[in-house]
Amino acid sequence: MGRSAAAVLASVSLFAGVGVALAPSASAASNPGCYRDLRDHTAKVTGNNVSLRKGKGTWTPILRVLQKGAKVTVYCQGVVYRDGDAEASEWYYVKHQASGIKGWVSIKYVR
Repeated sequence: MGRSAAAVLASVSLFAGVGVALAPSASAASNPGCYRDLRDHTAKVTGNNVSLRKGKGTWTPILRVLQKGAKVTVYCQGVVYRDGDAEASEWYYVKHQASGIKGWVSIKYVR
């Protein structure tokens, strides 16, 4: 059932006095860069001048710089392997609560 059909059904049902439970909308975990859904929890940035990036990796464009204590909604976790690197780097896909901007932040700077 599409969202508009579900909304109409919910409106008609509520008008008629019948309750309807709708499934929650898909979270950002459906992002193809994610391998682990983190169920939309709130966290804080632990470092100063932390880059919120367009993609996973320090070579991707910076969307915003976050300060220590900034609140973010964490949607999911992703990993990136770069040629020549011995280790992978872990990233969270987040939404900066104050601005609403979504992007990637290194896992090292969010708790």
